Amino acid sequence: MPPPPSVGRPDSALPAFCIALRSQAPYVKAARRAARAWVLRWCAMPEDQADVLVLVLSELCTNAVVHGRHDSYELRGWMSAQDEVCLEVNDHSPSPIPVPRHAGSECENGRGLLLVDVLIEQMGGAWGFSEDGARAWCRVPLKPPGWRSGRTLLR
Repeated sequence: MPPPPSVGRPDSALPAFCIALRSQAPYVKAARRAARAWVLRWCAMPEDQADVLVLVLSELCTNAVVHGRHDSYELRGWMSAQDEVCLEVNDHSPSPIPVPRHAGSECENGRGLLLVDVLIEQMGGAWGFSEDGARAWCRVPLKPPGWRSGRTLLR
């Protein structure tokens, strides 16, 4: 599914960032730190909501590192005019669009997109991939419906 129109181009008057990162596991931590700092400072997202969004981002960046075919990937974040926080991970590697899967209890990995799906749904947002599979994106309302500060979405 392509990004909805509200996830399109960022408005230059609203908070935004773009960074390139090496496609190596240690750089996923740098992506998490940059995104968390941005959503807390520039988007004024509640800390507990930011923690959940950063977990989602970590999964999307890890997929770019594991499945991308380039030595770097790009991370963009922006606020939409509808008070949504939008994140995009572009590994520049067109591929079939991945889908969440149910990994067996013995599997050590393979649950990342299922986790993304559940968390984004709980946050009242949306997520997906570009038609060519090179870009993963998500968007969440700055304050999800029924959000109470201090409440965790992880149950």
